[in-house]
Amino acid sequence: MTSFLAAIAVVGFFAISEPQAASATTFELVIHHAELEDTGISPKVGDTITFINDADISHNLYLTYEDGHVETLDTQIPKTKKSVVLRQPGKVVVRCWIHPVIRMEMTVGAN
Repeated sequence: MTSFLAAIAVVGFFAISEPQAASATTFELVIHHAELEDTGISPKVGDTITFINDADISHNLYLTYEDGHVETLDTQIPKTKKSVVLRQPGKVVVRCWIHPVIRMEMTVGAN
């Protein structure tokens, strides 16, 4: 019986001790009036980008991945933050629906 319980304990240990993925990073990017601060970041899949609207006007940022998938952050009023978790590797273009002049490109690395 003791060896049976020991076997269950070992199996239980491995069941709950799965390898952990590398911890994700959060990057903060500031939106000034009609420009997005490009800090030359190098994010990876699973990282979070937090956009801080430091402008006195609202913005509506969206990300377009290489495969055409679009992820929108909806309207972001002044002095607020909106975050997105990056889901795919490759080139990502960040733009604003309201102010198309706002544009930033970044390359998202594989995790």
